[in-house]
Amino acid sequence: MAQHHFHLDKLSRFSVHLDELCSDLRSCQEASPSELVDEIAATAGEIMLLLADHGEDELVRETLADARRLREAARTLQPPRAMLVEAGMALTQDVARIIREEKRAA
Repeated sequence: MAQHHFHLDKLSRFSVHLDELCSDLRSCQEASPSELVDEIAATAGEIMLLLADHGEDELVRETLADARRLREAARTLQPPRAMLVEAGMALTQDVARIIREEKRAA
């Protein structure tokens, strides 16, 4: 992975926040609360913004694609909860890989 100048602390916070949101979503008994789904979409968007200038790296491109899919899914009318949770967890795993690679390269 090429050396990047990520804001690793921000990226990590957004990833943790997304993980918490997905956990909250999993525990919902009723339909997915729109505020929670909106927050998931917003957090995916924030991750996209942090990675936007680093799309030359394959892992970053994959992560951006995962973030875009999650954001688009969250913006649909009544998105399936399982799909959002799965996409959110995939994104948090991708972000964790980026953070590990960046720390290893530093």
